[in-house]
Amino acid sequence: MKNKIVEDYRKLFYADSVAVIGATSDFTKLGYYAMFSMLNYNGKVFLVNPHFKELEGRKVYPSISDVPEDVDLAVIVVPAKLVPGILKECAKKGVKGASIITALFKEIGEEGEKLQEEIKSIAEEAGIKIIGPNTIGFANIHRGLNASFNPLFACLRKGNIAVFCQSGGISSILGNMALDENIGISKIASLGNRVNVDFPEILEYLLYDDETDVIALHIEGLSNPRSFLEIARRVVKEKPIVAYKVGKTDINKAAYSHTGALAGDYKLYSAMFKQAGIIQVDSPIELLDAAKALALQPVPAGNRVAVLSQQAGAGLVLIDFCAMNGLTVPPFTDETKKKFEKLLPPYTIRTNPVDLAFAPLPWGRAEAAKLALEDKNIDALIYFQLYFPMMGFPSEELVEFSKKYGKPIVAVLNGPQNTCKEDAAKLEKGGIPVYPTPERGAKALAYLAQYGRILKRFSKR
Repeated sequence: MKNKIVEDYRKLFYADSVAVIGATSDFTKLGYYAMFSMLNYNGKVFLVNPHFKELEGRKVYPSISDVPEDVDLAVIVVPAKLVPGILKECAKKGVKGASIITALFKEIGEEGEKLQEEIKSIAEEAGIKIIGPNTIGFANIHRGLNASFNPLFACLRKGNIAVFCQSGGISSILGNMALDENIGISKIASLGNRVNVDFPEILEYLLYDDETDVIALHIEGLSNPRSFLEIARRVVKEKPIVAYKVGKTDINKAAYSHTGALAGDYKLYSAMFKQAGIIQVDSPIELLDAAKALALQPVPAGNRVAVLSQQAGAGLVLIDFCAMNGLTVPPFTDETKKKFEKLLPPYTIRTNPVDLAFAPLPWGRAEAAKLALEDKNIDALIYFQLYFPMMGFPSEELVEFSKKYGKPIVAVLNGPQNTCKEDAAKLEKGGIPVYPTPERGAKALAYLAQYGRILKRFSKR
């Protein structure tokens, strides 16, 4: 089964040859940006448009039938009424994957729905896997394949988080965030109207995708909740699924989504996510924050957290956010307390949380982290530090401790833009996620602990 599913999607996500149908020199049209997204691809790229002989120094073919070689994937950016005819030509050509960027299908009502049913019928008969229509497209970062009209997807760092959204706009927002925070992505896409590649299908594929360890979803509505639930239950035993569901307000509950799916009852979705073992978050920022923690660190054995802070005030903020998100901040054992009393002066907080303002430099902060991680009352560590010139950060030691003790560590580094960039890069290269604010760090750790509980629950079944 695994081999069949992987093979079914190979020519979609790992195409050796791609045709951009609707390539143009008109920068006001999406075909222009879809063309530029593909120009640097290391596979074969063919441009198709009957109105051009040449674009960007490349030969342009009047139709895909005129392309002299085999084509695996078609990126289609033509008016909606032309798409069925184009797809029939693709079927005759032997194309097995399509990114249909064109809009004005099911999302506009009855007329568009008929067109969508027509392309679905063509695709099913020809065995073509379709992302879209009404989509920004997709990108496979490991393959260097950007079958979208967002050229920035090509700049994403290779990683192990797959991001699949219903909305093209949200996928771009998440892509921009991943670029800003150097988060590694395996694949990113908007599924759009979901002709024959819907959330259940993509989950089943990602279960077997060796480049993906964490799945992040943005969902407006589901066409087949039962199938989604059944597949998600299987996937979460192997890979965490994090979901951001829109439609929390009364306005959104009643709205017909722009990708042609009812938003549905938010509480029912939340109950389904819980039943399936899906981690539900409240914003796009939390979607990537949770995914990053899950991609880099092991789950904790429990929810007991040690809070170390270079500034006492931030430590108090951290314990509040830990408590509000299901984490506990327990006292250390008597043995650990005595060690902290030797390490830190009596006029500072030496319990949990720990105030490191007066820790001996440069070794004292690393020693404090070591003591906390060795404590049997502690399952995880969150470490906060403000940027201060010349102070430095115990990044190498924390990376070493993370590997040695096997307990998750989350770092919070706060400073003006780019001042913490070097330390953050060292930490994340070593597998420790870094966040800019106490609340984001605490919530990310809470989601990591939540997945640990999910795994324990599913292992008992």
